[in-house]
Amino acid sequence: MIHAPASRALSGRERAGLCLMSLASILVALVALPGVSPGQQQPVAIVFPPWVSAHDAVTRSLSAGYPVLRSGRSSFVVIAAPAEAASAVRPQGAIMVLALAGLAGCLDAAATDPAAS
Repeated sequence: MIHAPASRALSGRERAGLCLMSLASILVALVALPGVSPGQQQPVAIVFPPWVSAHDAVTRSLSAGYPVLRSGRSSFVVIAAPAEAASAVRPQGAIMVLALAGLAGCLDAAATDPAAS
């Protein structure tokens, strides 16, 4: 009869080490993100749920005060110039508003290669 090796629980020291390594990984990833210089305005990607049409996404972005530049890679992503700080409101139904510093290739241009989607 073959017995599987018994699994042992991690000790407190091992668990603490794993937690520290996880936190360090997250911090390294956050520090590696590109920053924006103060005073430098970056375009933003406004991401809506996938069921929002391109027309609705553009309309909602404009009514929230974001000057729309173009559609994003998907129809529910809108690329816009940053809104004025005093009137900046997240558009109705938007999941998030992301600065495109360093993310331009991910959310920005529409896909031209059918294999890219």
